[in-house]
Amino acid sequence: MSKTSSLAAQISKASAVIMVWSMVDKILAVGKEMLTAHRFGVSSSLDVFSVAQMFPGILGLLFSSALVTAFVPLYLEWTSRSSAREADSHATWLIYLATLFFTGLALISFFFAPEIIDLIGYGFQPQVRNSAVAMERLLVLLIVIEGAGIVFRGILHARKFFTHLYVAPLFLNITLIFLLFFDMGLDIYALVWGFLVGTLLKTAYMIIAAHREGFRFGTPLPFDRQKMRAFGLLFIPVLGSSLIANANLMIDQMMATDLPAGSVSTLRYALRINDLPIQVVIAAVTMAIFPFISAEAAAGNKENLRNIFKYALIFLGFLTIPITCLAMLFSEDLVILLLKRGAFDAAAAAQTAQTLVYYSLGLFFYGYTFLNGRFFVVLKNAKVLLYMGIAAIVLNIFFNVVFMRILGVKGIALSTSVTMCIISIWFICLLKQRLDISNFGEILSSFYRMLLAAGCMLGSGFLFLHLLQMVTTERWIYSPAALTLVCAVYLGVLWKFRTEDLNACWDALTRALRSRLGRLRSGRAS
Repeated sequence: MSKTSSLAAQISKASAVIMVWSMVDKILAVGKEMLTAHRFGVSSSLDVFSVAQMFPGILGLLFSSALVTAFVPLYLEWTSRSSAREADSHATWLIYLATLFFTGLALISFFFAPEIIDLIGYGFQPQVRNSAVAMERLLVLLIVIEGAGIVFRGILHARKFFTHLYVAPLFLNITLIFLLFFDMGLDIYALVWGFLVGTLLKTAYMIIAAHREGFRFGTPLPFDRQKMRAFGLLFIPVLGSSLIANANLMIDQMMATDLPAGSVSTLRYALRINDLPIQVVIAAVTMAIFPFISAEAAAGNKENLRNIFKYALIFLGFLTIPITCLAMLFSEDLVILLLKRGAFDAAAAAQTAQTLVYYSLGLFFYGYTFLNGRFFVVLKNAKVLLYMGIAAIVLNIFFNVVFMRILGVKGIALSTSVTMCIISIWFICLLKQRLDISNFGEILSSFYRMLLAAGCMLGSGFLFLHLLQMVTTERWIYSPAALTLVCAVYLGVLWKFRTEDLNACWDALTRALRSRLGRLRSGRAS
């Protein structure tokens, strides 16, 4: 077996593990959103909670993504050049520093909660401002709880303990579902306490898991300024990559507070649904890839890096392009199925479905941001991520202002997609140069075929839905048949015009799924 094939097999195996646990987590997340929609709909109270939770939530995503991305290659480098014990010592010092930093950040946020709400909820009416401030002062505890566990998350990632890494988030959704299902008179504070308790359980699990898997907490080595400086020089630029994916989410919700009540909630629901395929599949693949490309970069195997990037890019298109088509055809059916009950009425479903379509237009580019940052980090060229992150924020604000005037809350979703498109194309061109990819035409050839298959999928879908609508008025009867048909059309056209690269991606996916299913069957048999 060649080195590239061996790497593909290992990545596929790791991806399958992550996908299974991500799927479990997202099923729970859907259940949580269904209960949230039933209880609160697209209400002013949910808008207030979404904005209050947004600040610590985005900070957590921003710093955790950047810290883990910077930590993993350095931890692997420390382990390979010295020993696991020394690497654990440096990691322990980072845990101390991270906990101290996030505690200070939480205290500052607590005291300046009114000013934070005035900034991120500038469109709120005065009567809801005090409620938002009270929630914010509770939710800033998330900064400490999440921050204390970030390095442990990085340790589990670097050591490839993906099961622990993806079991941990289950505690958050299980806690939220419990508090939403059993009405304890908490009202919107069921979400507040659910996030606090669930995040605490998630962090505790990661700490225990890292310890049980061999991480030795302690500092036998003195504080090494050079090691921490190397981490800081990598961490700060990587924040740029996190800014692209996370800071713009905060900006979108901030600007949505200036729209009619319920707009923030609409964005929340549409984004959660749009995020499902990304978190289940794309994030799984990029998480699995990262330790491998870090090792390949450290060994100077640029050819393997090129191959991994090529197949990851094609695999990303293979999955996200048809999902975008499905969102355009069945967004309202999906929203009604998942959310239309209780306080979430038909008008809310229609607006959320339309917003979801605009988000889905940028699904490929949003997914690419998860892949992109990893490669720039291992290539020791992270500064460009910071510059591009700032550019993404500027572009997003500009397009928000333009499209909000025309489309309202749907314009914010469209702005996100357009921004992601521009930034991702720019990044792909830069990475093509950094990796010395000379056969980019082969990648484009696969994408032309995927776009052709997607066009046939959309055309047949609109035609089939229109014909069936003339026969019966019950859309839920014929939607599953239409869904099956359009998926068959996409796969059929792609199979007819397939390339060797598409075949390789399909084989890797099927091998990983067969391997995982085989393990599940053998586990049941035993």
